[in-house]
Amino acid sequence: MITGSEYIAEFLARIGSKHVFTLTGGACAFMIDAVGRNPALELICVQNEQAAAMAADAVWRVNKRIGVSMATSGPGATNLITGIACSYFDSIPSLHITGQVNQRESSSVHGAKVRQSGFQETNIVDMVRPITKYAVLVRSVEELREELVKAYTIAMTGRRGPVLVDVPMDVQQAMMEPDFPEIVLPTLADSQDVEAVAAGLSASLSQARRPVVLWGGGVAMAGVEEQLAGWLADKGIPFVSSWAGMTAFDHDHPGFVGQIGVYGNRGANFVLQNADLVVVLGSRLDNRQRSGNPDNFAKGAVVHVLDVDVEEINKYGGGRYRGAAFDLAALPGVLGQVETPPVSDEWSSYVQRMKRTYFGQETSSTALKLNTLSPYEVVRRLSEIADENAIVAADTGAAVCWLHQSFKVKRHNLFTAGGNSPMGYALCAAIGAKLENPERQVISYNGDGGFQVNIQELQTVKHLGLDMAIVIMNNGCYGIIKQFQDSYLQSRYTASRDGYSTPDFGRIAAAYGLDYIRVERMEDLTPDLMKRGAIIIDVILSEQTLIEPKLEMGRPINDQYPYLSDAAYEEGNRFVDYPRPENLKKMLSPA
Repeated sequence: MITGSEYIAEFLARIGSKHVFTLTGGACAFMIDAVGRNPALELICVQNEQAAAMAADAVWRVNKRIGVSMATSGPGATNLITGIACSYFDSIPSLHITGQVNQRESSSVHGAKVRQSGFQETNIVDMVRPITKYAVLVRSVEELREELVKAYTIAMTGRRGPVLVDVPMDVQQAMMEPDFPEIVLPTLADSQDVEAVAAGLSASLSQARRPVVLWGGGVAMAGVEEQLAGWLADKGIPFVSSWAGMTAFDHDHPGFVGQIGVYGNRGANFVLQNADLVVVLGSRLDNRQRSGNPDNFAKGAVVHVLDVDVEEINKYGGGRYRGAAFDLAALPGVLGQVETPPVSDEWSSYVQRMKRTYFGQETSSTALKLNTLSPYEVVRRLSEIADENAIVAADTGAAVCWLHQSFKVKRHNLFTAGGNSPMGYALCAAIGAKLENPERQVISYNGDGGFQVNIQELQTVKHLGLDMAIVIMNNGCYGIIKQFQDSYLQSRYTASRDGYSTPDFGRIAAAYGLDYIRVERMEDLTPDLMKRGAIIIDVILSEQTLIEPKLEMGRPINDQYPYLSDAAYEEGNRFVDYPRPENLKKMLSPA
């Protein structure tokens, strides 16, 4: 016989977990003790439970293994929520186990609706239900045995995502037989109607003269990136990518035109917007891709979507959108059957012209004007000096836009929490990534604002002796909000610059016993920085540094600020007309 806590620890070991991220507390102490005694598991103690959930989120992204966090009741559990939401919106499987008060002390024993009975008692299950695939409170060891298997299976199948199991202290201490049911994960790929999906895609392609593929994050999640890259090269079909998709292939692929969307590459946006067929593979087409006005998204095209989640198909409501709920793990079978007419010379010539003109050409007008560092040059330099298989965990704000606009992926693993996009993610995720891949180079890439949100995790980095580079794109403000205020709030920088401040990051590094360098010239960014152990690389930018290009309200994604000349805009829109409003034409016309 073993305790419920020991059963949980052994269950985690049997599903392949290696690290359990935690901040201890009374209601989870028995479980933490059991994990600490299990030789197959390592407890990773962080400084805030949010970091535990975010580190667990990174585990799947770098090793395709479910990440695990453990927290106490009340504030411990609620601190997990932001990290759980990261996993939910990005379809990342993670398992979160929380301690709960003894059932005899819980509010349910009173027969009245009291707010709280036991110390730190909180109904975490109902709180996280909207951002988990499954959440449950177990009431006995029999339920514990069943629910652990059920939660893990749900997390790992279909459209993956986070789950939470809440375990009262009496269940943690109760005795149970060490019987572990066999877990057989069902695979949707075996049941997919490959022939029907191939026929539907063939029908769309047969009518297209200007096809483009949108490579989404679901491709790598399904593990079919190599097959898709080979098929695209063989067929000569151009492709663009979402941010979540762009880590899954070498950016020197001849068919790759660039990343798309509000902060997308101009050439990639032009190609997508001028296509007559957009084949979307594993992307939910959120408003950072289509803009706030989806009617202006590839308005001359049929949009053919393949996605594992049927609701992501249903939301389009038909019209020029078509497709199927389909597990992309079965995509190679479709690609082997689909009929693809040759791409026309006219379309290929246009695509190549857009790529030559815009791919890798992002520049900072502010940096040129003020003679300051360009974030685009900095990011390109980082991609050059980093190992080709380095892991780059990115934060949010202007910094993450600059990264996706100009980082050139070879065999890198580049990721961010794209859907929830919280400040403070990158440092925590890098910790999880480094622990899972100690032999690989890991870079935590941040803005100065986001870095401060979980700055306490520098102690985790120091305590564990983690060798990682921590890059801060330091413009001394919340740059993405400041740019929004320039566009729509008459440059009133309330709470983005005015009221905001940063510490001396050099002194912060010294306090934590970490290496530090202040970068004010491109020459300071040398390959040896990545080999100096844990280091903060403080890149000094002007507070006026903009995201360029960036979409403004009311415009389609192929008409971004800074605005192109009418001639360049017309050349980009060779096949589909996207008229500019008269007020914009007047603003751009010579005085």
